[in-house]
Formats: sequence, C-alpha cells, structure tokens
Amino acid sequence: MGDQFLRTVNQIIEDNLDNENFSVEDLAKNAGLSRSMLHRKLIKLTGKSASDFITEKRLIRAKELLENDVATASEIAYRVGFNSPSYFNRLFKKHFKVSPGDVRKGAIVHSNQPYTYQKIQSSPGQKVFSLRSVVLITIFAVIIAGVGIYYISREKKPSEKSIAILPFENLSTNAENQFFADGIVEDLLYRLSAISDLKVISRTSSEVFRNKGNKTVPEIAKLLDVNYILEGSVQRMADHVRINIQLIDALRDNHILLKQYDRDLSEVFKIQSEIADQIASELSLALTERQTEALKQKQTNSLKAFEYMQLGRYHLTKRTPDDLYASVKYLRRAIAEDPDYALAYALLAEAYFISGWHDYIDRQTGRDSAEYLASKALSLDENVGEAHNVLGEIYYDYDYDWNYTLAENELKRALSISPNNATTYKLYGELMTVLGNMGKAREFYDKAIQLDPYSYVIRFSSSYAYFREKKYEQALIENKICQGLGKDSPGPIEKEFFIHVITGNRKAALESYKKLGMMTGEWTPEIADSLFHAEGINGLLKWKLKIGNWPYKIEEAHYYALLGEKDKALDLMEQAMEEGYLVPFNTADPEFENLHSEPRFIAIRGKMGLPPLQ
Repeated sequence: MGDQFLRTVNQIIEDNLDNENFSVEDLAKNAGLSRSMLHRKLIKLTGKSASDFITEKRLIRAKELLENDVATASEIAYRVGFNSPSYFNRLFKKHFKVSPGDVRKGAIVHSNQPYTYQKIQSSPGQKVFSLRSVVLITIFAVIIAGVGIYYISREKKPSEKSIAILPFENLSTNAENQFFADGIVEDLLYRLSAISDLKVISRTSSEVFRNKGNKTVPEIAKLLDVNYILEGSVQRMADHVRINIQLIDALRDNHILLKQYDRDLSEVFKIQSEIADQIASELSLALTERQTEALKQKQTNSLKAFEYMQLGRYHLTKRTPDDLYASVKYLRRAIAEDPDYALAYALLAEAYFISGWHDYIDRQTGRDSAEYLASKALSLDENVGEAHNVLGEIYYDYDYDWNYTLAENELKRALSISPNNATTYKLYGELMTVLGNMGKAREFYDKAIQLDPYSYVIRFSSSYAYFREKKYEQALIENKICQGLGKDSPGPIEKEFFIHVITGNRKAALESYKKLGMMTGEWTPEIADSLFHAEGINGLLKWKLKIGNWPYKIEEAHYYALLGEKDKALDLMEQAMEEGYLVPFNTADPEFENLHSEPRFIAIRGKMGLPPLQ
C-alpha cells in the first residue's frame, strides 16, 4: 500500500514538474487527501515533508537532465519548476554536494539517489556492521544529548512553529509604494496572528531588521527566537502587482517555499489570503474553522480604503501630536471610502484614545470618541481584536471607569481572536499588576516580550511591573534594554534613579541623576555633584522639585513621597484624581510605600475599587 501511494504521488509530481506554482495543496488535491493527511503519510513513509518531497523530486529530475546535457542549468531550473536559477543552483549544490554546472560537465553524483521502494535484505556481514553501528550511534547520541542539554540550559530553543515576516522590499519606481508593501506585511500578520498554534512576531520587532546589513537569516531568526522567516518583495505597476515571497526554514537555512504572484492589482486581497494559506500549509498547521475563515477574510474590498488605513496605522505607531492628527485624517478617509471598514474604526478609536490620554485633545472627548468608535467597529465585525483592546484599556485605566471585570472580559475576547497580539498581553499584564496578581502579570508580560522583543513600550511596562514587585535587579536589566530601544526617552533613566534611591545605592543614584539631567537639559553633572555633596540624595530630589516641569501632578508626588513629605504627596495625588490624571497603575508604585497605611491613601485606592496595600 505504501509503495503504491508513493508511486502515485511521484507520478502526480512528475506530471507537474514544469509548473512552478504547483504546491503541496495541489498535490494533496490530486492525491485525494487533505494536506495534513498527505503530510503525515509522507513523513511516515519517507521521513520528509510534502514540500521537501516535491523539491527533492524536482532536483532529481534536474540532475537527470543535466547529466544528459539537454539544456543549460538555467533552462533546466525553469523546466523543473524553479522560477529562480540562483535559488535552484544553491539548492542543487546543497542537496548533491556538486553544482549543476559541474554535473553538466560530467561530474558524477554519488549521493541522494531517487527513492527505491523494494525492501533491502541485510546479509550476515551487514547485520554485524549494523549492530556495531547501533552501539556507536548510541554512544554518539548520548554525547550529543549531553551537549544539547548544556546548550538548552544556556539558550532558549525557538518554539517549533514560529515565524517572523521581515519588511517586504518595495521594487516599484515610486518610493511611496513602500506603504503599500508594508500594508501587505501588516495584512499577513493580521491573518496569521489568529492561529494559536503558530507564534507570530509583531511587526515592531521585525521592523528592526528592515535593513539587514550583514546579518544572515539564521542570525535574525535566532535574535527573534523563531524557526521560520518570510521574506518578500512587492512591485506595483499601474493596475498590476507582482509579489515574490520566500519562506525559509531558518534552522537549516533552507527555502521551503519560493513563489511569485503576478496578478491584477484588484486581486491583491486574494493574493494575501493565498499567501497566508500557503504558509499554514507548508508549516502543516492544524486550523480550526474560525482560523481558516480568518486567513481568507477580507477586511475591505476597497484598495483605496486599504491604502488610507495603512497610512493611518503608520502614523498611529509614531504617537506624536502631528502623527496622531495625520492618523485620524487618513483613517477617516479610509472610512469614507468604505463605511463598513471595521479595522479602520478600531484604529481610529485607538488614535482618539491616545490623543485624549496625552491631552492632545480634550481628555473626555478622546475617551468617549474611542469608546464609540471601538463599539462601532465591533458592530461591524465582532472579531476585531484591536477594538476589544481599546475598550479594555478604557475600562481599567481611564479616569473614573475602573471597571476591572469588564476590562478583563474585553482582553480575554481579544486574545481568543488574536492569540499572537503582543499589545493585548501587555495590557493584560498591566491589568493584573493593578489587581496585585503579579504572578499572572509576569506570565502575560513574558508572552508579550516573546512576540515583540524589540518593543520599547512593552519592555518599559515590563520593567515597571518588576519595579512594583520590588524585583529591582530584573527591573534594572529591563531598563537597560529600554534605554537601548528608546534612547531619547528619560523614563527608564528616571526609573533607574528611583530604584537606586529606594535600595540605598547612593553612588548609582547620583550617576543616574546625572544622566537624567543631561538628557532633559535641566542640570549638569557638576550641579548634581554639588547638590549631592551638600545634602546627599535629598538635595537631588529637592532640586528636581524646584526646577522640574510637571505635566502631571502624580509625577511630582513621587519626589515628595521619597523625601518623606507625606501630606504634600497625598495632596498632589488627590488633586490628580480630581482632575482625572490619577490611574490605578500609579498607586502601587514603590515610591509610595510609606503612604500605604495613611487613611487618605487608603481612601484613594478605595475610590478606585482597589484594596489597601500591605
């Protein structure tokens, strides 16, 4: 039965050798099997995946054609289904240990011959050799296992099915089409993020490798802790688009999928769905019905709306006042082009939320607009995780909402829709920190970091959680990472200063204070030395209070609390609450530990629906 199956599969591949678009899905369909069943049978019978089996068959035929000198190596590459001669040459040499050109010139291939389906009987001599081999292999395996355990203990092994999509190259003559290429990547991430069995790295971290420099794919994969990398390019020409992709098994540095989509521009959404489905197929992912639908779903049928949405999302990630204004403008245009574009509403909700939170617009207007727009998005499509994220953050963190149960329900829903959304895990971590469940909070932060290891926002929030848990060493490590990711932000340096003050490390506190002053321009190292010599740490705290620019009273309260001026710190906290600028997250800051038993502090926590702190 196995022999007959392999003969059938080989014949199907043979009949389609010159079809560069012939895929695992096509093979399964012709064989009358599901993709997963085809994959399992081939693994069992040959030890090879369906994709590897097809590739090997192409290479074997190429070898035969080269040995008969029927055409050039490049012509043969196309004839056996490779649309890139250079890729064919590389793969051929890796497989046969000799280049196609050398085979054509008469070099003899001694390895990797075609499969034979007859069982080979061992002679007595072979049995002795086999027994000796077993002994040697066993000893060798023990050595390898020991080395493996050593390295695993030092370095985390990437999850079995994990992928990062690197920024696609824009091959169009118009540089502005980079937004279009980035939109293709975003859409693929959006689709793949719905698959719970696949770890998908967020774009924030993949973006770090837009210009790879001299880093190889395996090196990038190791830094992102993934097994697979997807690279690609996009060329847009009037009403036509050409998308090239290559899926790489990074551990083996081996291409498992190389494909070109050459279509009318109007088919771009269909192409995106096909690419996502092809990736799921090549990685042999078992998809639920909802996940299958997510891979095929079209958020909009309007290309113009898609382009405006992508521009809006680009500016949204920048978070400056001007960028947020531009984000709102483009997202509104996207909605004008397609009034049923749920994702555009969700992103517009986020833009209003952030604008109100940072007082770029009226705070209450920002909050109410964000809630309305997120709800509108969900009325159009209840499976938009970004909308649930916005509502979750409003309900646990915005002034006077403090509905932690409702917030958690929204975040749970977001994770069920998109189990690879790093932002959702970060928000969930913040909520658990507010509620004092630090063990659960750390689980969520660790997951967020796995999915988006180069995100400044996630790393800073994670360091804050360590800080609140009084795990100061871990907080300092995370702070160092933050400083590398967001070099112009004073937040990590100020937090570093607070940690050293609280732990009594006076010398380190002074050095952090100097760095903070140099970054903000508020004082020089000489002034810091003079203040420290006169009054120690208190002199540094008092100087900051004297000259500090305080956008929020809660920030000023930290310094008074560290000085032991409890009443002044509590006055500022109460004012911040009255004005709508005190969030539950802040009340657990270690700087306020000396206030925990104060009736006014307990009352503040009580109004927020939070218990007293020990």
